[in-house]
Amino acid sequence: MISSFDDIIPIDHEQEDAPVGVLLINTGTPLQPTPRAVRKYLSKFLMDPRIVPMNRTMWWLLLHACILRVRGKRSAKKYQAIWTDEGFPYRNDHEKVVQGLNGYYAAQGRQVIVTYAMNYSEPSAEDALAKLRASGARRLVVLPLYPQSAFSTTSAAVDAVKAACDHKNWHPPMKIIDNYSEDPFYIKAIAASIKNAGFDVESDDRLMLSFHSIPLADIEAGDTYELQVDATALAIAGELELDRKRWTISYQSRFDKGRTWLSPFTRKTLQTWAQSGEQSRVFLVCPNFAIDNLETLYDVEYEIKPEYLDARAEAERAAHSAHGGSAPEAGDVEDASMLGTPDVKERVRMHDAADGASYGQDEAFIYVPCLNRSKAHIKVLTHVLEPYL
Repeated sequence: MISSFDDIIPIDHEQEDAPVGVLLINTGTPLQPTPRAVRKYLSKFLMDPRIVPMNRTMWWLLLHACILRVRGKRSAKKYQAIWTDEGFPYRNDHEKVVQGLNGYYAAQGRQVIVTYAMNYSEPSAEDALAKLRASGARRLVVLPLYPQSAFSTTSAAVDAVKAACDHKNWHPPMKIIDNYSEDPFYIKAIAASIKNAGFDVESDDRLMLSFHSIPLADIEAGDTYELQVDATALAIAGELELDRKRWTISYQSRFDKGRTWLSPFTRKTLQTWAQSGEQSRVFLVCPNFAIDNLETLYDVEYEIKPEYLDARAEAERAAHSAHGGSAPEAGDVEDASMLGTPDVKERVRMHDAADGASYGQDEAFIYVPCLNRSKAHIKVLTHVLEPYL
């Protein structure tokens, strides 16, 4: 879907055969898992008015006087838990995706040059544009790596690209892909990843489609994110031929409690499932993240999953006691302590196995990885890009 921005520069028919630069852009990551590097990253991210729409001066003072001191240390510990010897998988996967796309177009003999940028870290949009310009690109296709667009993601990325073009004084013909929430290749790839994770359509397995939440104020201002989320979820469930009672939509990663956010929330929904005596396996997938990041590699594996398994174990102990039996110890119920703290560093090293691999067949809670650097993801992105090249 092409963006509706009025000031996007049209493409002259004479330039349709000119070398095209493809810019993938995503949110970003600290360069190192240290408090200082995290503070630098968060200071840029949190000063974006699309992220925090407060008075700039007041917010800057509050951010630097209090928030960054606390969140810098806290977030650094999270990054350290999922950082590998090769660095952060999030950054590495972006580089592998770019390599895969460039290899695909080179094999076809097409004049397509692909690179990537991070909105709030490196490589910046300016650096990426300079690279494309130096490579001979005469027109641009910009693909924010957010399958469902939102003011706080896609629009923020577009802001960064336009500002970079202005600063570099380079305004080539440009197309911006707003979203690919219903792209058939994307839907099929997500459905296949769910099956590859071990989800059995013929069983009583339950599926939670967890999306990043956004403030309701954005929806009231015209953001169509929720509509795109609904369309994606319905399409995935349809591809799986899944009964409506076996899947649900939820939202995670609420930024603050001062605003009203799109719900129901993932953690609260899982708590409700656990307390109701849920016996089925639960599969959680995050379709609006193209590549695994802190909110999946850490938040899901280290916080959401253990919380759910603990609540489920507690519910089983309570049910056992209610039927006259002696309550088993916490570690005896589905061995919750072992299930709740997986070796995430080992799991993120398995990205290349995402094509056709099965994960956690015997676990009560299974996280379905993002498409990451998989061949399926390259196929999705080439299909999304093709009409605009």
